[in-house]
Amino acid sequence: MAYGSMTQMRSYADKVFDKDARLSRMTDGRVDPTLPLGAVLSTWQWGLVRRTPSTEQIGDLLLDQRWRARLGLKPEEGGSADRAGQILDGLAMEEWNEMMLEDFFIARRAGVLTDDGLYGKRCAALDLNELFKSEKIHCDQCQVREKTVQDAKGERRTVREYYHQAVALSWVSGKVPFVIGWEVLAPGEGELTAALRLLERLLPRLRKSLDLVLGDGLYCCRPFFKTVCAAGLDALAISSGNTEMDEEMDLLRKTDPPRLVCGLEVAVWEMQSEAWSQDLKRKLRVIHCERRYDAPAWKHERRELRVVASVPVGILPAGQGWKVGRSRWRIENGTFNVLTRDHSLTHNYHHSVAAIVALLAMRSFACFLTQAYWSQATARSQSAPQRFVQWFQRVVIEDWVRYLDRALIPDHPPG
Repeated sequence: MAYGSMTQMRSYADKVFDKDARLSRMTDGRVDPTLPLGAVLSTWQWGLVRRTPSTEQIGDLLLDQRWRARLGLKPEEGGSADRAGQILDGLAMEEWNEMMLEDFFIARRAGVLTDDGLYGKRCAALDLNELFKSEKIHCDQCQVREKTVQDAKGERRTVREYYHQAVALSWVSGKVPFVIGWEVLAPGEGELTAALRLLERLLPRLRKSLDLVLGDGLYCCRPFFKTVCAAGLDALAISSGNTEMDEEMDLLRKTDPPRLVCGLEVAVWEMQSEAWSQDLKRKLRVIHCERRYDAPAWKHERRELRVVASVPVGILPAGQGWKVGRSRWRIENGTFNVLTRDHSLTHNYHHSVAAIVALLAMRSFACFLTQAYWSQATARSQSAPQRFVQWFQRVVIEDWVRYLDRALIPDHPPG
C-alpha cells in the first residue's frame, strides 16, 4: 500500500531503531534456554504494537507457525503464554530503563522527535499513570484499596483491588510524544517521591536534550524545583494555590492592572518572588493568566491558570506561560489515554515489578512507533486514510494477516 504496510513498518523499526536486534541482546536470566530471548521479546513487542490485550494471545502468536517462520524459530524450541510471561520476570529493570533512553536519543538523532512544537521549548512533563488493576492478580509490591461493587443480583459488596502506579517523564514537543522513562511507586509511596527519584536518574543524561520540565500542582514545591535546577534545566509547575508566592500574586492582582497579550486575548500578571530563594539560590517567576475570550463549554477550558517557573523572561515570555502551562494536559489527554486504552493488558499479565517495567517499556515504544511510522508513511501519500484509526485498521490489523501468510510462501526470507 502507498501509505504503509507491516513489512515496511518492521523494516522501519529495524533501520531506525535496530529494535529486534537490541531486544535479543538483553541479559537472559535463564540457564541454557531452548527458547531464544529475542524471539520472545519480539513477540511481545509486535503483539503490543497490534494492541494485543492478553498474555494468552501473546502465547498464541508465539505458537503461530507463520510468526515463527518470520522469527526463524524451530518447532523444538517451544514456547507458550506462561513461558512468555515468566521470561519478563527475569529481566533487569536497569536494562529496560537504559533501552528507553537509547530509544529516545535514537529518535532525536533520526529527526523523529522534533523541536517544532507550539512552544519553541524542548519540554518534558511529569505525570502519574495507574496500571494493571485486578481484584485477584497481585504481588507484594502492589498498592491496595477497597471498592464497592454490585453483582448481577444488585447486591453490593466490598472487595480489595490491587494495582500499580508509575510516574512517567514524557517528551511533549513536536507532533509525536515519547515516554522517556517510568518509575514504579512502592507500596504506600507518594507520587512526588517516585517522581524525584525518576528525575535524579534521568536528568543528568538529558541536560542537552531538554529545556523545561513541567508538572502539575503537586510539583509546585521546593524539592521539584531544586532537583530540576540542580541538573541545569528549568522547571515550571502549575501553582498549588497554597504557597507564599500565591499570597504575593493575590496581592498584586488587587493593586496592579494586568497586561493583555497581543493575539491571545489573555490577561497576564507577572512577578518575581524571593520566597524560596534561600533554598533554590534563585528567584522564581509567578505568572497568572486569565482567559478573556469565550470558549465552547464542551472544551471545559479553564478561565484562570497560574504557573510558577524558574525560566527567565528571555526564554519564556509571560504570554507563553498560558500555552506552556496548558501543554501538560497533552499527556493525560493524549499519550496516557492511548497507552491505557489501546496498549494495555487486561488478562493474565505477570504482576512482578520487573515484568511491569518490561511491559511499560515495550508498550510505550509500541505507542510511539505506531505514531512515528504513521506520520512517516502517510506524509507523501495522497491516498492515505484521513484518520489514524482507519490507517491503523488497514495497516496494523488487516495487513498483519497478509504479512504472516506470506511467511509460509516457499523461499520467503524471515523477518
